[in-house]
Amino acid sequence: MKEKWIWLPDWASDLSLWEDDLTDACASASHTFVPYEKMSQSLEDVYAIDGLSKADTVVGWGMACLLLMLGASKRPKGQNWIFLSPYADFCDDDGPWNSENLLFKSREIFQTPDVVLDAFKEQFGEEYSEWPDEWADAARKMDAASLSEGLKFLASHRIENPIASGEGIQVLYGRMDQDVTPSMTLKLRDLLPGATFKERPKSGHWPPMMLF
Repeated sequence: MKEKWIWLPDWASDLSLWEDDLTDACASASHTFVPYEKMSQSLEDVYAIDGLSKADTVVGWGMACLLLMLGASKRPKGQNWIFLSPYADFCDDDGPWNSENLLFKSREIFQTPDVVLDAFKEQFGEEYSEWPDEWADAARKMDAASLSEGLKFLASHRIENPIASGEGIQVLYGRMDQDVTPSMTLKLRDLLPGATFKERPKSGHWPPMMLF
């Protein structure tokens, strides 16, 4: 029987854009890419997403990692997690955003979505320029309400207590990530006992660079 992998996106993101590259992480598995708008319907209970509790491996990017950690009590025994650019608090002092910024942008996105998305795109840096463009093009097609709810969630939720067990959790982060800085990710060391952390020296915020 094939292993089942489920991929959960970052805020306003579509991981299926890089499906051909990402599935090479386990070519023999079956892969499901959850759309951001579907994930945004389960912000308070990520394991309400169809099939998530039956997956052998869940790959989370950014915001999805936060959702998984908040729902850690429902993680099935033996399920592996791969975290890409995770954080305990998106509004960490070491990052580019604070809660006031995010709440303002959660309102602004209804009137000027391009302005809001461009502000986030600027944080990704200039390397691998086709990926930020692809991200922005996909984000512009998403429902403004789901994007707004995601920003409000990020402004108000954080991990403050250690996860019971970090066994089976692999954390990957890019040294050049300007959106989720390495220092933000490394603060999870005390919150994910038993997890493994790997820095990708040539990677920014993009999953294809972090995984390979």
